[in-house]
Amino acid sequence: MLALALALLFTATGFAAVLVILDSVMKGRTAWARLAREAALMRAGYALQVDARQLRMRPATRRAMPDRRPALLRSQPAPLCAAA
Repeated sequence: MLALALALLFTATGFAAVLVILDSVMKGRTAWARLAREAALMRAGYALQVDARQLRMRPATRRAMPDRRPALLRSQPAPLCAAA
């Protein structure tokens, strides 16, 4: 029973891996075709216009740690002692 369960597990895992690889191949072919088309257009002298949604302003850089300025040294009054 354990051998059957392991065989089924490995079969399902292998099938899932094959599906993932096929999906990646299909996405890769689509991306390659798009890049080839864009390269052909650029070789022909056309410049592609970037969609406005793809352009975004870069946010201002922020420091992870705020600047720590040393506190001004304040002269503290010395304790007064009465001399006897």
